[in-house]
Amino acid sequence: MLPALARWKPEDILTARELRQVTPEVLDCFSPPRDPRILPRPTREFAHLYIWIGGQWLTVVPQADADRTAPEV
Repeated sequence: MLPALARWKPEDILTARELRQVTPEVLDCFSPPRDPRILPRPTREFAHLYIWIGGQWLTVVPQADADRTAPEV
């Protein structure tokens, strides 16, 4: 999904509300969107965390997971 998001501006993604699937051509959303869930603490779902930094989407690997995801030498 990350490469497909590169074509879209942050405003497009935020306006889309509850994305189902992303391609370079279309942001497929649930219709009507459900109300957002309010969680008591930061949560990462589906084992992916993306943030927008310096005009690009980056995948974030939390420090606690870094040792488990590092390639073996």
